[in-house]
Amino acid sequence: MKVWLLLVAAFLLWPGFSSQNTCDEPDEIDFGEIVSAEKAKYLENDRVQYRCNPVYLLDGPEWIQCKGQEWTPHPPKCLAPCSVTRQQLATKNLFVFGNQRKARLIQSNQSLQFQCNKGYVLVAPSVRKCVDGYIDLPLCISEVGKNCSGPPRTENGDITTLSEKQYRSGSSVEFRCQNYYAIEGQNRSFCDNGTWTKVPICLDPCMITRTELESQKIEVIKDEIDAPENIFVQHGHFIELTCKTGYVLAANSSQSAFVIHCDGTPPVIPKCKEITCNSPRLSHGTFRPQRTIYHNEDLIRIRCDTGFTFEPDNGEKVVECTKNGWSPPPKCFKTSCGPAPEIPNASLEQDDTELYDSGKILNYICNDGFDTEELTKKTCIKGEWVGSFTCKDATCPTPPIVENARISEDTIKKYTNGEKITYQCNHGFEISGSATVTCRQNNWSRLPRCQDVRCSSPPEIQNGQIVGDIKEKYFPQEKVYYQCSTRYTFLGSSFITCLKKRWEQQLPRCTDIGGGCGRPPPVENGDIVESPKVTYLQSETVTYQCQNFYTMRGSRRVTCRNGRWSETPTCTAACTTDEGDMSERNITLKYFRREGKIYSEDGDRVQFICRRGYKPNPNKAFTVYCVDGKFDYPNCTPI
Repeated sequence: MKVWLLLVAAFLLWPGFSSQNTCDEPDEIDFGEIVSAEKAKYLENDRVQYRCNPVYLLDGPEWIQCKGQEWTPHPPKCLAPCSVTRQQLATKNLFVFGNQRKARLIQSNQSLQFQCNKGYVLVAPSVRKCVDGYIDLPLCISEVGKNCSGPPRTENGDITTLSEKQYRSGSSVEFRCQNYYAIEGQNRSFCDNGTWTKVPICLDPCMITRTELESQKIEVIKDEIDAPENIFVQHGHFIELTCKTGYVLAANSSQSAFVIHCDGTPPVIPKCKEITCNSPRLSHGTFRPQRTIYHNEDLIRIRCDTGFTFEPDNGEKVVECTKNGWSPPPKCFKTSCGPAPEIPNASLEQDDTELYDSGKILNYICNDGFDTEELTKKTCIKGEWVGSFTCKDATCPTPPIVENARISEDTIKKYTNGEKITYQCNHGFEISGSATVTCRQNNWSRLPRCQDVRCSSPPEIQNGQIVGDIKEKYFPQEKVYYQCSTRYTFLGSSFITCLKKRWEQQLPRCTDIGGGCGRPPPVENGDIVESPKVTYLQSETVTYQCQNFYTMRGSRRVTCRNGRWSETPTCTAACTTDEGDMSERNITLKYFRREGKIYSEDGDRVQFICRRGYKPNPNKAFTVYCVDGKFDYPNCTPI
């Protein structure tokens, strides 16, 4: 009854609840845009699609969906590319692998391999990855810089290369940690113009004394460590220990093996305790030998009284003391069961004795008019009957009434188990759940509900009115027609249709009869989003978009007003910085844009500087603007 009331309450609250299942406008993303069609309102299950700007990498889902008033999953990110300029490579004495030195863009998560100028040594690794606009360039050390004196030392480590009094710039020494010590950092240090680069660190091992292990009754698994007194575990490694035979961890009596990790903290050695068992309590039997305490692997022999047996019968009828206690548990069970139990409204197929051996199975049959979905057998196990069931009245009463529905078949007074009836909703109502219900063990399966799917009074429109009388309820697919006021005409359909419980969203529109328009005017370097028509009515609109790398100026929507289109937008070209043009004028970019933009939109400001060995022309500004796709480049003259 409680479940039914909850379902009714949920049904009554559903219209008000569902009307609130809308989402706010989806979030915009940096360096990207939403490319799916815009909506005034986003409803449950609506989806939007994201796309990144050129050379940016989409990180996350391309589509997100409105679910329960929230967008799921979270919007993606646009990962920035990395830029490597000729100036950066020259400054760090680097080439891209293959002796290439030119500006380039690398998408996030992609890698480049580098090499140094001749006369320089590269500090590994030579391959570096771009991570969301950042790439760590390797270091090149000159072979002609100042010499270095003896190399630095590292505690608990040694230099494996030959020792020299002086080291040329660019040369290196290799380090190795002493036995059991772990190296952290690069194993080489380079002489960089008189100074050594950072040396590695040798991390201390963990030490465990064999005396402590012996005192806690612990031994090493696969003990191959040649250390008579102490065991050393290298930092970051581990050692497996176990309790000695006959012992188990004191904290967990069912476990004997454990692992010690060397992570910079002192190792904690647990304690092992001896495996023991108390004297068992045995009913209906005896055992030998009898003691107060038993030790690991001790055995006792079980002897059950007459009419009882030991199970499972392992031949020897013995149990063993283990870390989990006695195995198997010592217990004597009865060898037979008493008379067959009586089941209401059921009969036993065969009853020929009053005493049944262990393992005997009894079969029951429900009497006429009764049925069961439970077990129909009882088994004699260890002197007790196991399994139970109930024979219930299998007929159902007259089918219940469902509001706003009728039963298709003729009703009878009683229905037997398995019989079915079908409900049919009245006109204007829709079935929820299965229309067919079944008689099952004196009860009907879950009843359907008939939901009202009629529409309420139709909405009003501006500059128009409904034709005919207005009703309180309208059936699905029923139409309501409108007429426009004087001097107005329909823009689209003149009627709306009742859907399930709501009117279709697109209402008729009455527009001023003023003059129409022909095809919309073209826009250079731009396109119309919708498919163009030959003629357009008053107040109809079209939407323009610019081609890639062009910037729109003006409104993207153009409207037909009194036979004329409103002002169209313009698409201005982008400016591209050209290496040839800059080289000809002896200039270069002052800042290489970290977001990796290789072009500038109309109106963007760009700053230039003179190349090395040149001075600025005072008549030319070094901050210029992108105007109609062109830069007014400055010039530099030789010093």
